[in-house]
Amino acid sequence: MIALLILGLVLGGWSFAVQGPLPLDLAITRQLQALIPVQSAWIEWLLSTAGWPLIVVSALVVAVFAASLANLRGAAGALIGIALAMAAERGLRMLIFVPRPDPALIQVAKASVSSGLPSTFAIFYGAAAAALVLASSGKRGPEAQIVRWGAVALLVAGCVGRVAAGGHWTSQVIASAALGALASFAAMYLVRVVR
Repeated sequence: MIALLILGLVLGGWSFAVQGPLPLDLAITRQLQALIPVQSAWIEWLLSTAGWPLIVVSALVVAVFAASLANLRGAAGALIGIALAMAAERGLRMLIFVPRPDPALIQVAKASVSSGLPSTFAIFYGAAAAALVLASSGKRGPEAQIVRWGAVALLVAGCVGRVAAGGHWTSQVIASAALGALASFAAMYLVRVVR
């Protein structure tokens, strides 16, 4: 938990202070864009699952899987963690502004003037993946393995896609995912899914 807090604060604070890409952000984005087309349909679809109205469906799917792994406490912890993460996302967007990638530096699928930090996708999926990893901790069956690794794969794929599409810098999605995971860890601790 402390590591997530430090990661989120260091990368987020550094990104806010620099008001541009951090070291390696530009190189990572260019490498990803060499491998993944900026206008990929799978990126748009996956990103839409963290936007209105599909975010509600996505949160309910997470809650169902969390309940199947850790009963109603798991579902409650997952939903509380997601709610905390999204409240933090809204609050941070009102308080800070960190520029998104500049189309003069890299290809950008959809230009946006909103803050690049936090990333809505990364904070939501950071919370969702962490909730499912925590709900499945200590469980060895195939369902737990599929849910655990599936959640992590969706988080990584979406964050990679977000960077490849020029929507955020790598540092922004990592800081956002860490904040989302921290929210879920706190919620799962609160409802006693983890100790």
